[in-house]
Amino acid sequence: MIAPLRPLLAVSALALATTATLFAVSPGSAQKAAAPADWSERVSQSQVGGHIMGNPAATQKVVEYMSYTCPHCAAFEQDSNPTLANGVIAKGKTSLEVRNFIRDPLDLTVALLARCGEPRSFFRRHKGLLSTQRSWMTKAGSLGREGQAAWYQGDTNTRLKRIASDLGLYDELRRYSPLATNAQIDACLTNKAEQGKVLAMTKFASDTVKIEGTPSFTINGKLQTNVFDWKSLEPLLASR
Repeated sequence: MIAPLRPLLAVSALALATTATLFAVSPGSAQKAAAPADWSERVSQSQVGGHIMGNPAATQKVVEYMSYTCPHCAAFEQDSNPTLANGVIAKGKTSLEVRNFIRDPLDLTVALLARCGEPRSFFRRHKGLLSTQRSWMTKAGSLGREGQAAWYQGDTNTRLKRIASDLGLYDELRRYSPLATNAQIDACLTNKAEQGKVLAMTKFASDTVKIEGTPSFTINGKLQTNVFDWKSLEPLLASR
């Protein structure tokens, strides 16, 4: 069992003060572009730092709030793939934005690793890290409280790098970003701007969207009640 992430969730007053502004919709955010043959190949970032697969101007905008240490989130990724991407997303009718909801120190570590690289290759890292979740989560559990003690010592950056090292996540990330060096990965883990975006998404999901678990979904800004998996989300997409 991993201890709650109270110390790591301390975000600067400035970051929190700007959260509402970050989540506001910009009138010029949906720019027109030549429509690709397959919209699922289009990846962009929202103002808040979420990663969007599909047409940014899609009439149906789905936002997934997820945690990398959540088994149900890994199950959703597996169950929805490739039907979601090859269906309504590919046709440009629906877009899917992935936003983070941080639950613990390990979750924050993996979230930053998934963001480590070009935005256009985000979903390759996202899917890859979720596909091996059981492996690195099992390693974390096998360490026990004594083995995890160092995860709660030192500053946030030191702790994140220790977690990644203890669980072999440097090599794990290189499976999906083969050119990444340890120094580059360290830079991603200690990037204050990226940490701030991830934690601001978490705060927004908790305080404003008021999600009750992960994964949770909004469609065009409305939280979908009792929708926590692909089986319950798919009919909502098919009906629109």
